[in-house]
Amino acid sequence: MISVPQQIATLPRSGIRELMSLALATPGVIRLEMGEPHFPTPAAILNQLQDFYSQGEIKYTPTVGISSLRSKFADKLKRERGWSISSEQIIALPGSLFGTVTVFRTLLEPGDEVLVPDPGFTNHFSQVVLCGGVPKPYFLLPENDFLPDLSEIKSAITSKTKIILVNTPSNPVGVIFPPSVLEEIGKMAEEFDLLVIADEAYEKFIYQGEYHGLYDFVSPERLISTFSFSKTYALSGWRIGCMVSPRELVMPLAKVAEYIIACSSHLSQKAAEVALDLPEEEVNNMVEYYRQNALLASRELEQAGFSFFPPQGGYYVWVDIREFGRPSLDFCKDFLQSEKVALAPGSAFGQKGEGFVRLSICRQREEVKEGISRLARFRKEQRK
Repeated sequence: MISVPQQIATLPRSGIRELMSLALATPGVIRLEMGEPHFPTPAAILNQLQDFYSQGEIKYTPTVGISSLRSKFADKLKRERGWSISSEQIIALPGSLFGTVTVFRTLLEPGDEVLVPDPGFTNHFSQVVLCGGVPKPYFLLPENDFLPDLSEIKSAITSKTKIILVNTPSNPVGVIFPPSVLEEIGKMAEEFDLLVIADEAYEKFIYQGEYHGLYDFVSPERLISTFSFSKTYALSGWRIGCMVSPRELVMPLAKVAEYIIACSSHLSQKAAEVALDLPEEEVNNMVEYYRQNALLASRELEQAGFSFFPPQGGYYVWVDIREFGRPSLDFCKDFLQSEKVALAPGSAFGQKGEGFVRLSICRQREEVKEGISRLARFRKEQRK
């Protein structure tokens, strides 16, 4: 019998996906566990793609992506952020998550350490393990307003530490790191010779304050930024993203990607290219819809007596369930069975996620409101 390697056998399943599977198997569930926008693919993208796909010339592309998409994405970053980059630094990805695992596979030696936020996106921890590395959490705690403790990060760095991953606005918490934090991360990267991965999936979804990416605070030669078309342009099923890399890392990264996927979908790359030409108000309308959902969710949760972190950005509200005195996964399963609402358990997001649940606001407003109403009802029943 063929045995599964211990590294894979002991790899935990994503708690988000576990709840997703249960939700899909339960009719009539309100789906607040996934970070997938409820908006359909914009009609303008579908309409403009018709001529392209009707010709049937959907082919292999260069591993780094078609030149027209790379140029447009570089232009977007120059226009919107003032980034001085070349299209040759852009790599098209089958979803931004593929970017992080490609970086880990390309750069990590066995035992190399990666600093990962906790609570943080569950896949990043497992990606490091799959690539032979060691994920080391840096904690985002409520007593520090879910901002990283910079002295704690510094003390965790060893001779084996190679990368620090930064996700702001954060999944799952929704916190935005201020410039002072980003500046210190940039200084640490220089001091300890670290690569910084900036997960910018939620770059457009800003509800409070001003957003600053890492580009202004980290030397370009030690920064890799990943971007998601799934969130910004409601292209989740198309599986397309982009990564910005230092010039000297483009070919090593592309070489690894070449052996795993050969290239991203040609059709999806064309969809992304069209998305970059969408009127700004189309994206702004989606952002504003979720901003209003965030305000609604905060108001409803406060009225119901829950402790939570009002999202500064992103797709989620981070809700404290420690009063229930049970593991978050058990809580989510019980809540799903009782009230037919799916939430993501905090334990899926790291050690410090236990005692919380992630509630997605990227759904129809009525679903968000009804889901929280049922959560309030469940709380009352549990307190009897």
